[in-house]
Amino acid sequence: MLKPLIAAILMFTAAAAGAAPRDDILAAVDDVLRAINTGDTALIERVMLPGALIVAQSYDKDSDTLRSRTLTVAEMAESWRAPGRRPVDERIQTPTVHIQRDLAHVWAPYSIDIEDKRLHCGIDSFGLARIEGMWRVTSLTWTAEPNGCPT
Repeated sequence: MLKPLIAAILMFTAAAAGAAPRDDILAAVDDVLRAINTGDTALIERVMLPGALIVAQSYDKDSDTLRSRTLTVAEMAESWRAPGRRPVDERIQTPTVHIQRDLAHVWAPYSIDIEDKRLHCGIDSFGLARIEGMWRVTSLTWTAEPNGCPT
C-alpha cells in the first residue's frame, strides 16, 4: 500500500518539476515584453544579461529589402528614454519552448501596436540561460514584417 502512494507522489513531483522551468522561462519572456511595452529600463536590464545580443531584422514595406541592426541592452533601454516615445503593445502568440537543462529557446509569432494601430508583426526569438537559479535572456532577435499582419 505504501509503494503505490510513494510512486504517485514521485510521479506528481516529477510532473510538477517538469512544468516549472517552462513557466519560469515564459515569465522571463513576459518580463521582456512588459519592459518593452512600458519602457521599463530597470526591468529589461534585470531580465537580460548585460552582454545579450539583440538583433532586429526589418523589411521594407514595398520590397523584400532586409535591414539588420544589432543593439546592446543598454542601447535598447536608452532608445526608450527618447522624448515623445509612445507606449507600445507587443504580444506573442503560441510560443514554442525548447528546454535542455539550463538552456532554453522561445520562438513565437508576435504583433506590435501603437495607439491601437498595427505597426508590424513577425517572429520573436528569445535565447535564455538559467544562471544562479534565474532564467536570463541571452539573446533577442525579431523579424519586423510590415505586410500581411493579422489584425
